[in-house]
Amino acid sequence: MILGAGVVGLSAARRLSALGAKVTVLDAADPGGRGSRAAAGVAIPSVRLFDDPVMLAFARAGRATLAEDLGALPEGGQLRRGNGILRIVPDAKAREALAARAAGDAEGLGTWRDAASLVALEPALEGTPLHGAFETGQGHLVDTDGYVDALLKAAERAGVQVRRGVAARAVTETAPGVEVQTDSEVLRADRLLVCAGPWSSGVEGLPALPLKPVRGQMLVVHQPGLHLTRVVSGPTYLAPWRSGEIVVGATEEDAGFAEHVTPAGLLHLSATVAKLAPRLREARFVRAWAGLRSATPDGRPYIGAYPGTQRTFVATGLGGQGILTGAHTGALLAELVARGDSAEAAPFAPARLLRGVAMAGP
Repeated sequence: MILGAGVVGLSAARRLSALGAKVTVLDAADPGGRGSRAAAGVAIPSVRLFDDPVMLAFARAGRATLAEDLGALPEGGQLRRGNGILRIVPDAKAREALAARAAGDAEGLGTWRDAASLVALEPALEGTPLHGAFETGQGHLVDTDGYVDALLKAAERAGVQVRRGVAARAVTETAPGVEVQTDSEVLRADRLLVCAGPWSSGVEGLPALPLKPVRGQMLVVHQPGLHLTRVVSGPTYLAPWRSGEIVVGATEEDAGFAEHVTPAGLLHLSATVAKLAPRLREARFVRAWAGLRSATPDGRPYIGAYPGTQRTFVATGLGGQGILTGAHTGALLAELVARGDSAEAAPFAPARLLRGVAMAGP
C-alpha cells in the first residue's frame, strides 16, 4: 500500500505492479497528487546542488528517468514546455562566484551569454539590468497536472488500485503486515510506502521525521507578443507556461502548512517581473497559487525504511527538485522494497538524521 498519489507514489506503484505486486494507492485529495500538481514543473537541477556531488548525481539520474517517463507515456510528448535554461547573474562578481561553484561541472553550467545575447535569445528580457547568463539546453518545464493525470492512467492500466479522497488517519504495524485506519475502515497490507510530500511525517502511529513544509507561491502573467522559450533561472525564475503565458516563481517560506497566496508573496514575485523583464510590467495578471515542498535539514531526501518500523518505507524531502527527481525516487523506493537494498538510495536513508538535528530555515 502507498500513501500519496503524486509523482513519487505513482512511480513506485507502477514499478511494483510491474514486478507482480498487488498495489493500492491512497490519497487524501481528489484527484490526488496535491503536492505534485501545485508545482510549477521546473525540471532543472538547482545551482545549490553544485555543492553536493551526491545530490547532483541524483538530480542527473532523475532527469534521465523523467525523460524516459515522458517518452514512454502516451501523453508525454505534450507535457514539455520550453527547452533550455538561462542561469542568470547580476554582475561580474556573481558570474565568477557561480563559475567557481560549478568548477567541476562546466558542461552542466553551460555557455556564457552577455546581456545583449540574452535579449537576442529572449526578447522578453529587453531592458534587463542583468550582467548575463549561462545557457544550457538541459532543462524544461513539465505540465504537472498533465503529468500526474498521465501517471494515474498508466498506474490504473497496470492494475494499481488508486483510491482518491481517502486519508490515512493512523498506522499500526502487526506481525503479518501493516494496518491503515481511514475514516471508514481498516485496510491491511504487507508493506506500507509513505510518499505524501510534506504530509509524510505526522501520521499517527509513525515516528516523527525531521521534515517540514516550505511554501512556494507562483503567479502567471500574459503579454501578447511576448513569450519565453527557456527557463530564466535565478533566486526566482521566469518560464514558459500555457498558451504563451509566463510563470514566475517561487517563494521559499517557512509558513507551516498554510497554502494560501499572500500580498507579500505577490509583491516579491511582481518585483521579480519588473526587474528581470521590464517589458512585462504591464502584462495581464492571469492567476496565482501556492504549494508546499518538503524539506529536510541537510537538503537530501528521505528514501528508505521508516525509522522504528519493520514494514514501512518513506520517500519525501525532495524540496524544489520534486518534478525533476520524483519518478527516479519512486523507482529507487520500489527497488528497495522489492530487493531489500539499493546502493543508490543508501545516502538518503532517513535514519541518518535522527540524532537530534534541528530544522534550519528554507
